[in-house]
Amino acid sequence: MDKKLKNQLSQIKLLICDIDGVLTDGSFTKSTSGDELRSFNALDGVGFVVLRLLNLNIKTAWITGRESITTTQRAEELQIDEVFNGVIRKIDAYNELKKKYNLYDNEICFIGDDIIDIPILEKVGFSVSVPNAPKYISNYSHYITSLEGGKGAVREVIDLLIESRGDFTSKLDELLKELR
Repeated sequence: MDKKLKNQLSQIKLLICDIDGVLTDGSFTKSTSGDELRSFNALDGVGFVVLRLLNLNIKTAWITGRESITTTQRAEELQIDEVFNGVIRKIDAYNELKKKYNLYDNEICFIGDDIIDIPILEKVGFSVSVPNAPKYISNYSHYITSLEGGKGAVREVIDLLIESRGDFTSKLDELLKELR
C-alpha cells in the first residue's frame, strides 16, 4: 500500500456505505404480493464482522435512498452501528453521523455509486466508488474498487482499512487465534 493511501485510510473512524449498487449489485426482485428479495455478498458481510472483531474503532453506517426491510434486517445481522433507510438527501444523514460521533470529514470513508451520493463523495476524507457505477462518479472518487458492487467491493475497502492499521497478515492471525 502506498504511503498516501495508507495515510488517508489510517485516519478513518467511520465507514459509510450506500446499498444499491454497492452492497448489492443494484437489482432486486419484487413478487406480486409486494415482497422484495435482494442479494447481499457474503464476503462483504464477513468483512464487517472482521472489522468489528479486530476492534479497530471504526464505526459503520449505511445510508440508502431506497426504503427496504431487507436492508434493515441485514444491517441488524451484521451489527451495523447506524442505518438510514430511504434517505434521498444523504448529506443530512452524513452530517448527523459526523456530529453524533464528533468526526471531521477526513475521518470518514464513503462508498457510493450514483448521483445522490456525490454530495458525500465530495466531502469525505476517502471517497470510493465501484466499477459498475456511472462513469462520471469516478470524478468524485479517490478510489475505484476492482470488484463490482455486490461482488465484494466493500470487502476490498474493509481489507484496505485493516491493512492501513498495520501488518495485514498479523491482524488476520490475531483474529484466527480467536476463531480456532
